[in-house]
Amino acid sequence: MKNSLWSGREMKIDLVDDEPIIRELYKTVIESSGFDVDCFADAEDYIAYANSDEYTPPNVALITDVCMPGKSGYELIDEIRKSHPKQKVVVLTGTPHNDSNHKTKACFYLQKPVSTKKLITVIELLSACTSTGNTDLASECKKQSDLDIFDIHDWKCPLQSNSSLIEER
Repeated sequence: MKNSLWSGREMKIDLVDDEPIIRELYKTVIESSGFDVDCFADAEDYIAYANSDEYTPPNVALITDVCMPGKSGYELIDEIRKSHPKQKVVVLTGTPHNDSNHKTKACFYLQKPVSTKKLITVIELLSACTSTGNTDLASECKKQSDLDIFDIHDWKCPLQSNSSLIEER
């Protein structure tokens, strides 16, 4: 059964992680919650897809690992935002203190390993934001994000703090 919160459109998530076991686990959990998931092994694969005629931007979020061979998740986000500045993003990493690029604004910052329950909670919040355009969820989003672990103390919802991320309605 597909998640039908957004006007009958399928709710799509793109997941980029170089760890096959993590990719498959998260894909299975996310799909069992009613979302479509496309998986990619690294930033280069995703960028090639994003530059192809087959590309359909995820309407829920791009979820990306940070530490991957080749380009990092932050570099991936920066590249995608050049052509899709409104793209919602979730950052995943097992080494948040080694990740110094917090100029890249994400909706969520999560430390690996992420419990499947927390991952689904985050996706449901993003889905609610997508389906209703409700940016009033920021306080709940902030609670779910691992901001202190990432040493981020000035986080604001990208949809509220960056007008280039607000979808035209």
